[in-house]
Amino acid sequence: MIKRSISKAALRILREYNKMAFLAGPRQCGKTTLARRLGQEFSSSVYFNWDILTDQKKLLKNPYFYEETTRESKKNPLVIFDEIHKYGRWKNYLKGVYDKDRDDFYFLVTGSGRLDLFQRGGDSLLGRYLALPLMPLTLGEVLNGSPVPWKQFKNSLQDVPESSPRSRGLYRGLWSWGGFPEPFLKGEEQFYQAWMVHRKTLLLREDIRQMTNIRDLSLLEMLSHLLPQRVGSPLSINALREDMGVAFETVRDWLEILARFYYIFRLTPFAGSLARALRKETKTYLYDWPEITDEGARFENLVALHLWKAAQTCKAIGEADVSVHYLRDKEKREVDFVLCERRQPVLLIETKLSDQTPSASLLYYQERLNIPVGIQLVHQEGVCKKMTRAKRATWVISASRWLALLG
Repeated sequence: MIKRSISKAALRILREYNKMAFLAGPRQCGKTTLARRLGQEFSSSVYFNWDILTDQKKLLKNPYFYEETTRESKKNPLVIFDEIHKYGRWKNYLKGVYDKDRDDFYFLVTGSGRLDLFQRGGDSLLGRYLALPLMPLTLGEVLNGSPVPWKQFKNSLQDVPESSPRSRGLYRGLWSWGGFPEPFLKGEEQFYQAWMVHRKTLLLREDIRQMTNIRDLSLLEMLSHLLPQRVGSPLSINALREDMGVAFETVRDWLEILARFYYIFRLTPFAGSLARALRKETKTYLYDWPEITDEGARFENLVALHLWKAAQTCKAIGEADVSVHYLRDKEKREVDFVLCERRQPVLLIETKLSDQTPSASLLYYQERLNIPVGIQLVHQEGVCKKMTRAKRATWVISASRWLALLG
Protein backbone atom coordinates (compact mmCIF):
# COMPACT_ATOMS: atom_id res chain seq x y z
CA MET A 1 0.00 0.00 0.00
CA ILE A 2 1.47 3.33 -1.10
CA LYS A 3 1.00 6.25 1.26
CA ARG A 4 0.02 9.37 -0.67
CA SER A 5 2.03 12.45 0.17
CA ILE A 6 -0.92 14.86 0.52
CA SER A 7 -2.74 12.76 3.15
CA LYS A 8 -1.56 14.86 6.10
CA ALA A 9 -2.41 18.09 4.32
CA ALA A 10 -5.94 16.85 3.62
CA LEU A 11 -6.48 15.92 7.26
CA ARG A 12 -5.16 19.31 8.36
CA ILE A 13 -7.64 21.10 6.10
CA LEU A 14 -10.50 19.07 7.50
CA ARG A 15 -9.68 18.98 11.19
CA GLU A 16 -7.61 22.08 11.90
CA TYR A 17 -8.93 24.56 9.34
CA ASN A 18 -12.51 23.21 9.31
CA LYS A 19 -12.73 23.71 5.54
CA MET A 20 -13.93 21.42 2.81
CA ALA A 21 -10.96 19.55 1.30
CA PHE A 22 -11.04 19.29 -2.49
CA LEU A 23 -8.97 16.57 -4.18
CA ALA A 24 -8.65 17.07 -7.93
CA GLY A 25 -6.51 15.27 -10.45
CA PRO A 26 -6.42 12.93 -13.44
CA ARG A 27 -8.88 10.09 -13.81
CA GLN A 28 -7.60 6.88 -12.18
CA CYS A 29 -4.80 8.51 -10.19
CA GLY A 30 -6.18 7.17 -6.89
CA LYS A 31 -8.59 9.83 -5.60
CA THR A 32 -11.30 7.42 -4.51
CA THR A 33 -8.79 5.10 -2.87
CA LEU A 34 -7.24 7.99 -0.96
CA ALA A 35 -10.65 9.37 0.04
CA ARG A 36 -11.73 6.01 1.47
CA ARG A 37 -8.41 5.65 3.26
CA LEU A 38 -8.85 9.09 4.80
CA GLY A 39 -12.32 8.02 5.89
CA GLN A 40 -10.68 5.40 8.10
CA GLU A 41 -9.07 8.23 10.08
CA PHE A 42 -12.50 9.28 11.38
CA SER A 43 -14.88 7.59 13.80
CA SER A 44 -17.35 7.13 10.92
CA SER A 45 -17.67 8.18 7.30
CA VAL A 46 -20.24 8.41 4.51
CA TYR A 47 -19.23 7.76 0.88
CA PHE A 48 -21.27 9.29 -1.96
CA ASN A 49 -20.53 8.87 -5.69
CA TRP A 50 -22.51 10.83 -8.25
CA ASP A 51 -21.74 8.16 -10.87
CA ILE A 52 -23.78 5.64 -8.85
CA LEU A 53 -27.46 5.99 -9.76
CA THR A 54 -28.76 5.01 -6.32
CA ASP A 55 -26.54 7.69 -4.75
CA GLN A 56 -27.94 10.29 -7.14
CA LYS A 57 -31.50 9.34 -6.17
CA LYS A 58 -30.58 9.46 -2.50
CA LEU A 59 -29.28 13.03 -2.79
CA LEU A 60 -32.19 14.27 -4.90
CA LYS A 61 -34.68 12.78 -2.45
CA ASN A 62 -32.93 14.09 0.65
CA PRO A 63 -30.06 16.58 0.13
CA TYR A 64 -28.96 16.09 3.73
CA PHE A 65 -29.01 12.27 3.61
CA TYR A 66 -25.64 12.09 5.38
CA GLU A 67 -27.25 13.42 8.58
CA GLU A 68 -28.87 9.99 9.01
CA THR A 69 -25.43 8.44 9.63
CA THR A 70 -25.16 6.45 12.83
CA ARG A 71 -22.38 8.02 14.87
CA GLU A 72 -20.05 5.74 16.75
CA SER A 73 -18.82 8.60 18.94
CA LYS A 74 -19.29 12.31 19.50
CA LYS A 75 -16.58 13.07 16.95
CA ASN A 76 -17.64 14.47 13.59
CA PRO A 77 -18.05 11.98 10.71
CA LEU A 78 -16.43 12.51 7.32
CA VAL A 79 -18.70 12.92 4.29
CA ILE A 80 -17.02 12.05 0.97
CA PHE A 81 -18.53 13.48 -2.23
CA ASP A 82 -16.98 11.72 -5.23
CA GLU A 83 -17.49 13.26 -8.70
CA ILE A 84 -20.12 15.63 -7.28
CA HIS A 85 -19.12 18.31 -9.80
CA LYS A 86 -21.08 16.36 -12.45
CA TYR A 87 -24.23 17.47 -10.65
CA GLY A 88 -25.47 20.62 -12.36
CA ARG A 89 -26.07 22.50 -9.11
CA TRP A 90 -23.03 21.18 -7.26
CA LYS A 91 -21.61 24.51 -6.13
CA ASN A 92 -24.83 25.74 -4.57
CA TYR A 93 -25.39 22.31 -3.06
CA LEU A 94 -21.95 22.16 -1.42
CA LYS A 95 -22.29 25.73 -0.20
CA GLY A 96 -25.57 24.81 1.47
CA VAL A 97 -24.38 21.63 3.17
CA TYR A 98 -21.18 23.30 4.40
CA ASP A 99 -22.94 26.36 5.77
CA LYS A 100 -25.53 24.18 7.48
CA ASP A 101 -23.37 21.36 8.87
CA ARG A 102 -19.75 22.49 9.03
CA ASP A 103 -19.77 22.25 12.84
CA ASP A 104 -21.07 18.67 12.81
CA PHE A 105 -19.45 17.06 9.73
CA TYR A 106 -16.23 17.18 7.72
CA PHE A 107 -16.53 17.31 3.92
CA LEU A 108 -14.11 15.82 1.37
CA VAL A 109 -14.79 16.40 -2.34
CA THR A 110 -13.04 14.62 -5.23
CA GLY A 111 -13.24 14.97 -9.00
CA SER A 112 -11.41 13.83 -12.11
CA GLY A 113 -12.39 16.84 -14.18
CA ARG A 114 -10.99 20.09 -12.87
CA LEU A 115 -13.17 21.46 -10.09
CA ASP A 116 -13.49 24.85 -11.73
CA LEU A 117 -14.96 27.03 -9.01
CA PHE A 118 -14.72 30.28 -10.87
CA GLN A 119 -17.07 29.69 -13.77
CA ARG A 120 -19.53 32.44 -14.46
CA GLY A 121 -22.83 32.13 -12.66
CA GLY A 122 -23.73 30.40 -9.42
CA ASP A 123 -22.61 31.13 -5.91
CA SER A 124 -18.91 31.08 -5.13
CA LEU A 125 -17.43 28.58 -2.70
CA LEU A 126 -14.52 30.87 -2.02
CA GLY A 127 -13.55 30.78 1.64
CA ARG A 128 -15.23 27.44 2.26
CA TYR A 129 -12.66 25.06 0.79
CA LEU A 130 -8.97 24.43 0.20
CA ALA A 131 -7.87 22.42 -2.84
CA LEU A 132 -5.14 19.83 -3.13
CA PRO A 133 -3.79 18.22 -6.31
CA LEU A 134 -3.59 14.43 -6.46
CA MET A 135 -1.28 13.56 -9.33
CA PRO A 136 0.35 10.36 -10.57
CA LEU A 137 2.93 8.71 -8.36
CA THR A 138 6.47 10.08 -8.33
CA LEU A 139 9.69 8.56 -7.08
CA GLY A 140 9.92 10.45 -3.80
CA GLU A 141 6.28 9.78 -2.97
CA VAL A 142 6.65 6.02 -3.48
CA LEU A 143 9.87 6.00 -1.45
CA ASN A 144 8.89 8.34 1.38
CA GLY A 145 5.11 8.75 1.42
CA SER A 146 5.39 12.42 2.38
CA PRO A 147 6.46 15.61 0.60
CA VAL A 148 9.94 16.96 1.22
CA PRO A 149 9.62 20.46 2.75
CA TRP A 150 10.65 23.17 0.32
CA LYS A 151 13.34 24.60 2.60
CA GLN A 152 14.80 21.16 3.16
CA PHE A 153 14.85 20.56 -0.58
CA LYS A 154 16.70 23.82 -1.27
CA ASN A 155 19.20 23.12 1.50
CA SER A 156 19.94 19.67 0.09
CA LEU A 157 20.92 20.82 -3.41
CA GLN A 158 24.64 21.01 -2.57
CA ASP A 159 24.68 17.57 -0.93
CA VAL A 160 25.24 14.19 -2.56
CA PRO A 161 21.83 12.47 -2.82
CA GLU A 162 21.60 8.95 -1.49
CA SER A 163 21.25 6.04 -3.87
CA SER A 164 19.68 2.65 -3.24
CA PRO A 165 18.69 -0.46 -5.21
CA ARG A 166 15.05 0.20 -4.22
CA SER A 167 15.15 3.70 -5.66
CA ARG A 168 16.59 2.42 -8.92
CA GLY A 169 14.00 -0.35 -9.14
CA LEU A 170 11.09 2.00 -8.49
CA TYR A 171 12.44 4.44 -11.05
CA ARG A 172 12.52 1.71 -13.70
CA GLY A 173 8.91 0.87 -12.85
CA LEU A 174 7.84 4.50 -13.23
CA TRP A 175 9.71 4.75 -16.52
CA SER A 176 7.98 1.69 -17.97
CA TRP A 177 4.45 1.88 -16.55
CA GLY A 178 4.02 5.54 -15.55
CA GLY A 179 2.76 6.96 -12.28
CA PHE A 180 -0.88 5.89 -12.32
CA PRO A 181 -1.22 3.43 -9.42
CA GLU A 182 -2.92 0.49 -11.13
CA PRO A 183 -0.51 -0.09 -14.06
CA PHE A 184 2.49 0.86 -11.88
CA LEU A 185 1.61 -1.76 -9.28
CA LYS A 186 0.68 -4.37 -11.92
CA GLY A 187 3.92 -3.87 -13.87
CA GLU A 188 2.88 -5.65 -17.07
CA GLU A 189 3.17 -4.29 -20.61
CA GLN A 190 0.00 -5.96 -21.90
CA PHE A 191 -2.03 -4.64 -18.98
CA TYR A 192 -0.63 -1.13 -19.40
CA GLN A 193 -1.53 -0.99 -23.11
CA ALA A 194 -5.11 -2.12 -22.45
CA TRP A 195 -5.43 0.24 -19.47
CA MET A 196 -4.08 3.20 -21.43
CA VAL A 197 -6.55 2.75 -24.30
CA HIS A 198 -9.43 2.34 -21.84
CA ARG A 199 -8.44 5.44 -19.85
CA LYS A 200 -8.23 7.64 -22.95
CA THR A 201 -11.59 6.37 -24.19
CA LEU A 202 -13.26 7.15 -20.87
CA LEU A 203 -11.61 10.55 -20.70
CA LEU A 204 -12.53 11.65 -24.22
CA ARG A 205 -15.78 9.80 -24.80
CA GLU A 206 -17.33 10.15 -21.36
CA ASP A 207 -15.79 12.85 -19.16
CA ILE A 208 -15.20 15.46 -21.86
CA ARG A 209 -18.32 14.60 -23.87
CA GLN A 210 -20.53 14.97 -20.78
CA MET A 211 -19.11 18.32 -19.72
CA THR A 212 -18.38 20.16 -22.97
CA ASN A 213 -20.19 20.92 -26.22
CA ILE A 214 -17.56 19.40 -28.52
CA ARG A 215 -19.41 17.72 -31.38
CA ASP A 216 -16.64 15.97 -33.31
CA LEU A 217 -14.75 13.98 -30.70
CA SER A 218 -12.82 12.14 -33.42
CA LEU A 219 -10.85 15.33 -34.09
CA LEU A 220 -10.15 15.76 -30.39
CA GLU A 221 -8.88 12.17 -30.38
CA MET A 222 -6.65 13.05 -33.33
CA LEU A 223 -5.21 15.93 -31.33
CA SER A 224 -4.52 13.60 -28.40
CA HIS A 225 -2.58 11.32 -30.77
CA LEU A 226 -0.52 14.22 -32.15
CA LEU A 227 0.51 15.68 -28.80
CA PRO A 228 2.89 12.87 -27.66
CA GLN A 229 4.98 13.63 -30.74
CA ARG A 230 5.26 17.31 -29.72
CA VAL A 231 6.53 16.75 -26.17
CA GLY A 232 9.84 18.47 -25.50
CA SER A 233 9.45 21.35 -27.98
CA PRO A 234 7.56 24.65 -27.79
CA LEU A 235 4.08 23.85 -29.05
CA SER A 236 2.95 25.57 -32.25
CA ILE A 237 -0.82 25.86 -32.40
CA ASN A 238 -0.50 26.93 -36.03
CA ALA A 239 1.29 23.69 -36.91
CA LEU A 240 -1.42 21.65 -35.17
CA ARG A 241 -4.11 23.67 -36.93
CA GLU A 242 -2.57 22.85 -40.31
CA ASP A 243 -2.21 19.15 -39.49
CA MET A 244 -5.83 18.88 -38.36
CA GLY A 245 -7.49 21.27 -40.79
CA VAL A 246 -9.36 23.25 -38.13
CA ALA A 247 -9.31 26.84 -36.92
CA PHE A 248 -6.58 28.23 -34.66
CA GLU A 249 -9.15 29.04 -31.98
CA THR A 250 -10.48 25.48 -32.08
CA VAL A 251 -7.07 23.96 -31.35
CA ARG A 252 -6.42 26.55 -28.64
CA ASP A 253 -9.74 25.79 -26.93
CA TRP A 254 -9.26 22.03 -27.19
CA LEU A 255 -5.83 22.25 -25.60
CA GLU A 256 -7.41 24.11 -22.71
CA ILE A 257 -10.03 21.37 -22.34
CA LEU A 258 -7.37 18.63 -22.35
CA ALA A 259 -5.53 20.55 -19.63
CA ARG A 260 -8.71 21.02 -17.57
CA PHE A 261 -9.34 17.28 -17.69
CA TYR A 262 -5.75 16.42 -16.79
CA TYR A 263 -4.62 14.81 -20.01
CA ILE A 264 -1.87 17.42 -20.46
CA PHE A 265 -0.15 20.13 -18.46
CA ARG A 266 1.71 23.10 -19.89
CA LEU A 267 4.82 25.04 -18.92
CA THR A 268 5.25 28.67 -19.84
CA PRO A 269 8.63 30.15 -20.83
CA PHE A 270 10.72 32.02 -18.28
CA ALA A 271 11.97 35.38 -19.48
CA GLY A 272 12.59 37.62 -16.49
CA SER A 273 14.95 40.37 -17.57
CA LEU A 274 16.42 38.32 -20.45
CA ALA A 275 15.91 40.44 -23.54
CA ARG A 276 16.02 37.69 -26.18
CA ALA A 277 14.15 34.93 -24.35
CA LEU A 278 11.01 33.41 -25.83
CA ARG A 279 7.89 34.61 -24.04
CA LYS A 280 4.83 33.10 -25.72
CA GLU A 281 4.85 29.44 -26.77
CA THR A 282 4.23 26.89 -24.06
CA LYS A 283 5.62 23.38 -23.80
CA THR A 284 3.08 20.59 -23.36
CA TYR A 285 3.52 17.37 -21.40
CA LEU A 286 1.37 14.33 -20.64
CA TYR A 287 0.35 13.03 -17.24
CA ASP A 288 0.93 9.51 -18.59
CA TRP A 289 4.44 9.59 -20.08
CA PRO A 290 4.67 5.94 -21.31
CA GLU A 291 2.40 7.04 -24.18
CA ILE A 292 5.51 8.74 -25.60
CA THR A 293 7.60 6.43 -27.79
CA ASP A 294 10.67 8.67 -28.19
CA GLU A 295 12.90 7.94 -25.19
CA GLY A 296 14.40 11.43 -24.94
CA ALA A 297 10.96 13.06 -24.92
CA ARG A 298 9.61 10.46 -22.48
CA PHE A 299 12.47 11.12 -20.07
CA GLU A 300 11.94 14.88 -20.26
CA ASN A 301 8.20 14.35 -19.62
CA LEU A 302 8.87 12.11 -16.60
CA VAL A 303 11.08 14.80 -15.06
CA ALA A 304 8.56 17.52 -15.97
CA LEU A 305 5.79 15.71 -14.08
CA HIS A 306 7.99 15.35 -10.98
CA LEU A 307 8.78 19.08 -10.98
CA TRP A 308 5.22 20.14 -11.84
CA LYS A 309 3.78 18.01 -9.06
CA ALA A 310 6.30 19.32 -6.51
CA ALA A 311 5.56 22.93 -7.46
CA GLN A 312 1.77 22.49 -7.40
CA THR A 313 1.88 20.70 -4.05
CA CYS A 314 4.11 23.38 -2.50
CA LYS A 315 1.64 26.08 -3.47
CA ALA A 316 -1.42 24.09 -2.45
CA ILE A 317 -0.22 23.40 1.09
CA GLY A 318 0.95 27.00 1.52
CA GLU A 319 4.63 26.18 1.83
CA ALA A 320 6.05 28.36 -0.95
CA ASP A 321 5.09 30.09 -4.19
CA VAL A 322 6.93 27.69 -6.50
CA SER A 323 6.57 27.44 -10.26
CA VAL A 324 8.30 25.57 -13.06
CA HIS A 325 9.06 26.92 -16.54
CA TYR A 326 11.39 26.36 -19.45
CA LEU A 327 14.00 28.71 -20.91
CA ARG A 328 14.83 29.30 -24.58
CA ASP A 329 16.15 32.31 -26.44
CA LYS A 330 16.23 33.40 -30.06
CA GLU A 331 19.70 31.88 -30.45
CA LYS A 332 18.08 28.51 -29.56
CA ARG A 333 19.95 28.18 -26.29
CA GLU A 334 17.57 26.15 -24.16
CA VAL A 335 17.32 24.74 -20.66
CA ASP A 336 14.51 22.26 -20.14
CA PHE A 337 13.33 23.49 -16.74
CA VAL A 338 13.65 26.53 -14.50
CA LEU A 339 12.38 26.13 -10.95
CA CYS A 340 11.32 29.48 -9.50
CA GLU A 341 10.30 30.79 -6.10
CA ARG A 342 8.23 33.97 -6.20
CA ARG A 343 9.09 34.22 -9.90
CA GLN A 344 12.83 34.26 -9.16
CA PRO A 345 14.89 31.37 -10.60
CA VAL A 346 16.49 29.11 -7.99
CA LEU A 347 17.41 26.00 -10.00
CA LEU A 348 18.10 25.06 -13.61
CA ILE A 349 17.52 21.47 -14.77
CA GLU A 350 18.53 19.91 -18.07
CA THR A 351 17.64 16.35 -19.15
CA LYS A 352 19.79 13.98 -21.21
CA LEU A 353 19.46 10.25 -21.76
CA SER A 354 23.16 9.51 -21.23
CA ASP A 355 25.29 12.58 -22.09
CA GLN A 356 27.46 13.31 -19.05
CA THR A 357 29.01 16.50 -20.43
CA PRO A 358 27.21 19.49 -18.90
CA SER A 359 25.07 21.28 -21.45
CA ALA A 360 26.58 24.51 -22.77
CA SER A 361 23.19 26.20 -22.42
CA LEU A 362 22.90 25.05 -18.82
CA LEU A 363 26.31 26.52 -17.97
CA TYR A 364 25.58 29.72 -19.90
CA TYR A 365 22.29 30.44 -18.14
CA GLN A 366 23.57 29.35 -14.76
CA GLU A 367 26.20 32.08 -15.06
CA ARG A 368 23.88 34.57 -16.76
CA LEU A 369 21.21 34.27 -14.04
CA ASN A 370 23.74 33.73 -11.22
CA ILE A 371 22.11 30.52 -10.01
CA PRO A 372 24.24 28.63 -7.45
CA VAL A 373 23.17 25.12 -8.53
CA GLY A 374 22.46 23.57 -11.91
CA ILE A 375 21.40 19.97 -12.47
CA GLN A 376 21.84 17.81 -15.54
CA LEU A 377 19.73 14.72 -15.05
CA VAL A 378 20.54 11.59 -17.03
CA HIS A 379 18.38 8.54 -17.54
CA GLN A 380 21.47 6.34 -17.29
CA GLU A 381 22.00 4.82 -13.85
CA GLY A 382 25.13 5.07 -11.70
CA VAL A 383 26.05 8.67 -12.55
CA CYS A 384 26.91 11.27 -9.89
CA LYS A 385 29.38 14.04 -10.76
CA LYS A 386 29.81 17.56 -9.43
CA MET A 387 31.62 20.38 -11.18
CA THR A 388 32.35 23.70 -9.44
CA ARG A 389 33.06 26.95 -11.28
CA ALA A 390 33.12 30.41 -9.69
CA LYS A 391 31.28 29.17 -6.59
CA ARG A 392 28.54 27.64 -8.77
CA ALA A 393 27.93 23.90 -8.63
CA THR A 394 26.76 21.89 -11.63
CA TRP A 395 25.66 18.31 -11.03
CA VAL A 396 25.43 15.53 -13.60
CA ILE A 397 23.42 12.87 -11.84
CA SER A 398 21.11 9.93 -12.49
CA ALA A 399 17.40 10.72 -12.30
CA SER A 400 16.83 7.60 -10.22
CA ARG A 401 19.00 9.21 -7.56
CA TRP A 402 18.03 12.89 -7.66
CA LEU A 403 14.26 12.81 -8.22
CA ALA A 404 13.72 11.24 -4.80
CA LEU A 405 14.62 14.64 -3.30
CA LEU A 406 11.38 16.11 -4.59
CA GLY A 407 9.13 13.98 -2.40
